[in-house]
Amino acid sequence: MSITPIYSHWETDVSCDECKNIDALAKGAGNVVYHNFKWQFATLVLMNSTVLCGVSAFMKSYGKNIIFVNELSSPMFYETMSQFVLFGYDLDNIVAMLQWIEKYNFDNTGNFLIICQSDERYQCDETEAVKILWGFRVVNVIFVNLSHHGTGYSYNFEENCKPGPPIKLENWGTCFQSGKNCYDYFPMKLQNFHECPILVSTFIQQPYMVLNNGVPSGADGDLLRILIEALNATLVLKTPWKGDGWGNLDENGSWVGSLGDLYYNLADFSMTSASITETRYKEFQMSTFYYHLTVVWVTHPSVEEEPTFKLMRPFRTDSRAALLVFFILFLLLVLIVKTNFCTSLLMVMKIFVSKSILFHSVEICMGQPVALQTKKTSVLSLILIWVVFCFLIRTFYQVHLINSLKTDVYMSNFVTIKDAIREQYDFGGGLALRDYYVEQPEIFDNWKDVNSTDYLNIMNNLTKGTKFVLAMNVASTKYFIRKTGKKLHILPKKIVTSPTILFFKKFSPLVLPINQILSRLVEFGIPQMLYENSTSTLLKTESSNNYKPIKLKECAGCFEILCIGWLLSFVILIVEMLIKKCKSIKLCHKH
Repeated sequence: MSITPIYSHWETDVSCDECKNIDALAKGAGNVVYHNFKWQFATLVLMNSTVLCGVSAFMKSYGKNIIFVNELSSPMFYETMSQFVLFGYDLDNIVAMLQWIEKYNFDNTGNFLIICQSDERYQCDETEAVKILWGFRVVNVIFVNLSHHGTGYSYNFEENCKPGPPIKLENWGTCFQSGKNCYDYFPMKLQNFHECPILVSTFIQQPYMVLNNGVPSGADGDLLRILIEALNATLVLKTPWKGDGWGNLDENGSWVGSLGDLYYNLADFSMTSASITETRYKEFQMSTFYYHLTVVWVTHPSVEEEPTFKLMRPFRTDSRAALLVFFILFLLLVLIVKTNFCTSLLMVMKIFVSKSILFHSVEICMGQPVALQTKKTSVLSLILIWVVFCFLIRTFYQVHLINSLKTDVYMSNFVTIKDAIREQYDFGGGLALRDYYVEQPEIFDNWKDVNSTDYLNIMNNLTKGTKFVLAMNVASTKYFIRKTGKKLHILPKKIVTSPTILFFKKFSPLVLPINQILSRLVEFGIPQMLYENSTSTLLKTESSNNYKPIKLKECAGCFEILCIGWLLSFVILIVEMLIKKCKSIKLCHKH
């Protein structure tokens, strides 16, 4: 949106003697911002309503989009401003302006040009100004006072872990007077901390963050050490002062957890691989994205399929149906062959068929030797076809049967959280994750808050069949499964795939230097490599011992079939004995 300068109610030509020096100062300041501010963005100009000297000169010198505020009242615009020019009479007046900027959440990490208009040296002292600016976290700044007909100062972070003395800008005279050599007056600050401490709030969360005697490791831990080394800082780690975990608003509306440390100025930034939610986005500033995490629902493992069915696993459903139909037809054919009509027909054709044809066929199917009592080519051809068919089926079956016996198969389970709700399961997780379901009252209103310290116990209980569904990131879930060897069921329907970021307090001066480092690391694929290294360790140890013996329960189907066969044989034996006895009784009665 184009914003035009507003100056119709001010005099454009100020000729008072007391304003001449200030006009020259403002004109020079206009040269500075002309070559250092971004023209596509509007510049917010704050001034003392009682002293208008220099404003017209600055506007003429700069000539770009400007928004004026001449009273410290509520702003009537909502654009995000990142370029500021302050016309203050003295340091007290400038403090009031900085308080106004802080009150209305303007970006204090933007570029500032501050003009102090008083002729009195002590009222615009640059050393005092540096202390004030550091207190308001304003680091990208040029402070101009009337000393030596107008001098521009800035400052850096020094080895004593405090802001250094005011530094007079190079080429200031040339830039100030003629607008030449005015470039790079706002370099990126805080790139070197001179081994000063940076306080980071985090907590143990494998495989992202592991803490051993204050030394972080894991995907986030290794990345954190790289960041601190690049900043030439000293890392100081702390766990949440109040609450635990990633951070959220409690029932009293106060921030707890790692983000609570950040909110109450107990840490410089938070590194917990926390997902992005609307509340977190509003309250904190985020770094550039350096990786991603997937949040899923986790519950107890599915019910294991009965071992008996493993005998049928080598065949797909359509193969099972085809074999069943084939053997039914085979039995019908045998029964038809044994009828009197077929027996007479075969005798006429001089083809001998054993009365035990069914038994012999089964013997051939099982690979047992059979003595043939025929020399007919046609019969032998049929027998050969049957032998080849049974051999192929038996071979394919045996090849896949071993793997089938060793593989555990689970019944289908929940796909979405709504399936679990229908089964009357409780569910929950970190309170911040509830924000993703704000438009689904049946989930949002019944969410159970789970502390990060309780996640491990809940996962162990889930492996024992506890009816609960836990919201957590998938990397930690897989890490638990690989480390413990226990099983969990991950619902296919994801909650969210969120970029992983660092959280800062709103408008923290650390954001720009850390973002620059993160962008370079991401370009080289370093975060992805660290994540893969942290999550692949357990996979390597598992692959070295992939031998899995077959357990007795996995052969249950074989023993069941054997017992059923014995039982049927015994029943048939009893039936045959009864039939034989009945026939004997009938013969006795006839005689």
